[in-house]
Amino acid sequence: MLSLFLTISDESDREFLTNLYEQYYPLLKYKAYEITHDYGIVEDLIQEAFLKLIPKIPLLRSLACYKMISYLVYTLRNVSIDYVRKRNRRSKRAYASSTDNVADQLPDLLAATEENYMRQERFEELAQALLQLPEKDRNLLFYKYNMEMDDREIAELLEIPAQHVRQYVSRARERAFRILGGDHRHDKEK
Repeated sequence: MLSLFLTISDESDREFLTNLYEQYYPLLKYKAYEITHDYGIVEDLIQEAFLKLIPKIPLLRSLACYKMISYLVYTLRNVSIDYVRKRNRRSKRAYASSTDNVADQLPDLLAATEENYMRQERFEELAQALLQLPEKDRNLLFYKYNMEMDDREIAELLEIPAQHVRQYVSRARERAFRILGGDHRHDKEK
């Protein structure tokens, strides 16, 4: 992957994109697999996403950290969805040529499309809620759930006592649920 960045003439841009790749590779790998369910293609999709990001380096540099991460994830998500669509079209054509009953396949494709649309809506709703949270809450939730860091690592990054991280994460999660319109404590009582 790093050889791909050698095509970037500006050394600082090359270093910037290399750092992004190294820092967020685990998250991007997880997201690509979540969409495609195919580890064999994940690396190619991440490379394709970074190819699309090369002309966007000035924009990426101007974004706040959480917006930049969202931009990276959305770019990868779009590349991955395009791949899945192409794969589904190829398999649909193969299926159609092997049998006369294509109608049996349509309900599954429609259900998958609707499920993806609903998942996308939930993702966008969550992203909007996260943007309304204070930066400390966003960072806590991002490190805990996206980066899957343990309490000690989070404490070091945010310079807070490790014994308080769970409580801070819990409070940040509660604030996010309130913004989303769901009273989490009420759900627990049911």
